[in-house]
Amino acid sequence: MFIVEQAAAQYINKRSGSVVVSLKLEPAMGGCACSTQHITGSYLPVITLGPPTEPDQYNRVSIEDITVFYAPNIQPKADYPSMVIRVKKMLFWSWLEIEGAKPIASFK
Repeated sequence: MFIVEQAAAQYINKRSGSVVVSLKLEPAMGGCACSTQHITGSYLPVITLGPPTEPDQYNRVSIEDITVFYAPNIQPKADYPSMVIRVKKMLFWSWLEIEGAKPIASFK
């Protein structure tokens, strides 16, 4: 379900040894008044370093020496066989990124 690239594995092991993949609600702005369903926002995949504060609410998988905690409703996008965790760099900054995780729209 997850692939951790080598550079990302080194980044994670140097800092915490685990990551959390979850969905964060990003509220929608506006909407169409003519529709019976209104999009209230989208749940976008996010990745953070370290273990979760409530680990019993997450599924867990170990990939090499890294523990990946993930929300039960995380799914890969249709054309992706798995989700890829990689490290991105720009000048002096580095951060983790997840590719292939499916966002979920929230309707009212």
